Amino acid sequence: MAIGNMPAQSSSSPAILLIEPDQDLALAFRELIAVAYHASVTLDVVSSLYEGLTYLQTHHVSLILMNLSLPDDTGQEAVARVRRTACSSAVIGFHRTADATVLSDAIRAGAHEVLPIVPPSAETLRLSITSALIRATRPLTATEPAPSIPASPTLSLPLAKIAHDLNNSLTSIKGYTDILLARLSAEDPAHYCAEQIKLACGRAENLIKLLPRTTSTSPAPQPSRPINNAPAA
Repeated sequence: MAIGNMPAQSSSSPAILLIEPDQDLALAFRELIAVAYHASVTLDVVSSLYEGLTYLQTHHVSLILMNLSLPDDTGQEAVARVRRTACSSAVIGFHRTADATVLSDAIRAGAHEVLPIVPPSAETLRLSITSALIRATRPLTATEPAPSIPASPTLSLPLAKIAHDLNNSLTSIKGYTDILLARLSAEDPAHYCAEQIKLACGRAENLIKLLPRTTSTSPAPQPSRPINNAPAA
């Protein structure tokens, strides 16, 4: 097992496992993590999914960084196997080609974050790690009661009106997103995020189309009677 020589984990030092077969990329991640966290994080490295799963059976880590194109498994299945073995750890997937399909499949399989640009900047990596850790621990720490929902909610506005207003809002969001996409370079991590926002708006618009069409229950207006302006006989 190709484990990086790092100091033993302590209670104040978060542990990260990197599953990456490319030694140069693994070294790049090691340096980025050292810059982002000032060497306060324990990082171990393995070169295959099998080694990673074996490691996780005897070690607990806060975060798992994994290549989505590993020699022994790829994509959704690799993420799913890691999540089954280390269900309480945050998982970040990355892919050298920034393939949107591979990245979205990783999210569907249980990854908490993805990195569209590899290697990322130290600040982007730190933000992604923070986001992934929040998402991984949120279900375990949330104590607020679920809001009660009325059995038969009554809408104060007609459903067609709500759908119309939602469509207008989504159109505005997509318009601003197009402006961002035009100003951001394809290499900017924010470009991928803007693309995902636009795709999400499209999915929301399709869902709105599935809403049942309602007809107005207001009485039909009565035809106006003609006014007779003829003088009385």
